[in-house]
Amino acid sequence: MATIFKPKSFGPVFALYDGTRTIQYAYRNPEKASAHPPTQTPVDTMLASLASCILKSVEWVAGEHGAALKPFTVKVTGQKAPDQPNRVDVAHITIIGAFVDDAVLRPEIVAQAKSICTVSNTLNCAINVTLEAGGDA
Repeated sequence: MATIFKPKSFGPVFALYDGTRTIQYAYRNPEKASAHPPTQTPVDTMLASLASCILKSVEWVAGEHGAALKPFTVKVTGQKAPDQPNRVDVAHITIIGAFVDDAVLRPEIVAQAKSICTVSNTLNCAINVTLEAGGDA
């Protein structure tokens, strides 16, 4: 018989683009941003990685289109799966702000950014775990 879990959300975690090379991160409150990703839980750190990958992907794709990038925020939340094994079932990504002037180009940039984001693509992969003896073995 499958174990059913109560619905649980993770985040939100934010990655903020301000025009500099340093990504700013925030946990739950984007006004309390720092250069360090959140470490409240490993899942929150994973969501921060996803947020930063989407942010960088938007930056790269906008550059390929010759579009000037304006400040914007990536918000990521995770929804825990209702059954075993423990995992994030769905990640919700919201890009906040008119990050380029061309409103018609924005959805295309977002779609291309999602398609090249290594982190979001990796989350669909198989995970292999191995054991290695330490140096004193």
